[in-house]
Amino acid sequence: MTNERATGRDIILAIGENMRESLEPLVTETIAPSLYQVYLHADDFDHLRTLFGKIEAEARKLLDGELEKMNKGAVPALQRLLRRKEGAEPSMKYLSAEGQWYIRFQEDPNGALSPGDIEVVSEFAQVPAAGYGAGSKTRRISTTRRLGQNTVSRRELTDVQPAFARINYEDNRGAQTYLMTKDEIVIGREAPDVWVDLRLDTLPDVSREHARVQRTPEGKFRIKDLSKLGTSVDGAGIPRSLEVVNGEVKDLDRWVDLPDHAKISLAGVVHLQFERIGG
Repeated sequence: MTNERATGRDIILAIGENMRESLEPLVTETIAPSLYQVYLHADDFDHLRTLFGKIEAEARKLLDGELEKMNKGAVPALQRLLRRKEGAEPSMKYLSAEGQWYIRFQEDPNGALSPGDIEVVSEFAQVPAAGYGAGSKTRRISTTRRLGQNTVSRRELTDVQPAFARINYEDNRGAQTYLMTKDEIVIGREAPDVWVDLRLDTLPDVSREHARVQRTPEGKFRIKDLSKLGTSVDGAGIPRSLEVVNGEVKDLDRWVDLPDHAKISLAGVVHLQFERIGG
């Protein structure tokens, strides 16, 4: 019996399906989510790991093409021309919430997916960095594409989610608190071209994507350094996960266990007080 696997094509199509199902109509605009978190069975994740860059590029092309088709189809060409001449109000526009696409790949943290299953969780926009924030303020849509099935299951995840951990820190805006409500978050300096869950207004010593914190299926936490100037936990530097291999930057997926209470320092300029919440 041949092992069933998810393919790159399956993933790209699942992202497109999620986008079409997740559109949020406003008055003059319809908004599409900007972030697509793709969860895969461990076997599929390992099999496709080296292709994630190409899959991401193809998925972005697909999403751009879908928006272009929707914008062209919103109003017939003749009507668009007449509206321009008459100075009428513009027709409905279809836009990405943040003006571009962010796509992440992650091994299924809960062991709920079978080989060939693909789950896509989308989010509209990054959390505004101000005061007391949570890890997810916007509606999220989860789409599971089952291998060999034509049906797509869809569910909305509520905005109010339990927090797994609390992170207190101070940046140029002052004292901040971030509640981690997702299984994996990205921490980094605020930048327009990188999706960051915990956004820091700070010196460029902190990388745009500096570190990731992940909650394991067992409820433990671990951290991975993706920076140029390093990350430390309780004063001890952790190994860098990115290395140049044969001229290409590779993520070696080097994770380090994170204690339930820890001080995380980013490039020695920003210090985060991490605290696990609950049992």
